[in-house]
Amino acid sequence: MGQFITPNQDIETSETPHEALNLPIYSGYKSAPHADQFVGQFRIFDAIVEQASSFDVPYEDQCSIDYYFDIIRTLRDLNGEYDRVVEVGVFMGGASVMLAGCSGRFDFDLDLIDIDAGYLQFSYERVRRTFPEATGRVRLYQGEVADYVRDVMLPDNSGDRSIIHHDGAHDFNQVVRDLSALSFVREKLHSIIAQDTHLRGNLDHMNFVDMALCAVFGTALTFVPIGKVYGEHDSCTHPNRYQGNYFRPGIAEGMVVPMGANAFQFPHSSAKFEEMFAAQGTKPMALSNVA
Repeated sequence: MGQFITPNQDIETSETPHEALNLPIYSGYKSAPHADQFVGQFRIFDAIVEQASSFDVPYEDQCSIDYYFDIIRTLRDLNGEYDRVVEVGVFMGGASVMLAGCSGRFDFDLDLIDIDAGYLQFSYERVRRTFPEATGRVRLYQGEVADYVRDVMLPDNSGDRSIIHHDGAHDFNQVVRDLSALSFVREKLHSIIAQDTHLRGNLDHMNFVDMALCAVFGTALTFVPIGKVYGEHDSCTHPNRYQGNYFRPGIAEGMVVPMGANAFQFPHSSAKFEEMFAAQGTKPMALSNVA
């Protein structure tokens, strides 16, 4: 499995595209209404959030507005050092629309990756309605990270450098698998941005994104913390009613991991991509769950 797909034009006029695509909405949380604390600090952020707020159909976000603020600021600070942003795990397009809003301003292309075509279609439609001028920069890829590396990144001889935004599977093994695939295109990577590095839950889900980063890059991982940090008594630090997920207090929501300051410690440098991935089947890309 692994292929680029075209946008679904049948949902362009739908007032409830999530229903047309059979996508559930759990908490209905929206990040944009919480942007007041950041308004006035950063004009590009203000403009993107104002435009993103115009999306008026039912949806749900799973990142904090703090995280989106830091993502936009990170892309601004690194402007000119990368050519493409690759988002892994789109859910309902919360990060996708922020990235799309940045794409023209900072001149990069955007690839959205997910195992679920429905979420890709919803995210694209959210981008189309919010930042129609960005749609020419956006591609939809249905598959795993390893599929994308094999089909897109390995054959690419353009010299382009990518920032990977990873918010797909949070299961330890799957995150290690995704990062391991990226090791075969390490020279094409500028940074890896990982979300939900503070997420924990029950043993069925094994949410250890931060530990997976350390497993691949070593325990001396160099990173910049981004996003929300919850206090010990915040309700989000207690298991939720959906999958029992919660956030660790005092730990940042995400990490920016620059490749210039880190090196892959796994897999071994002698490993071959075909040996590790060619014979393995595609595994589901689990989505994060609101705490």
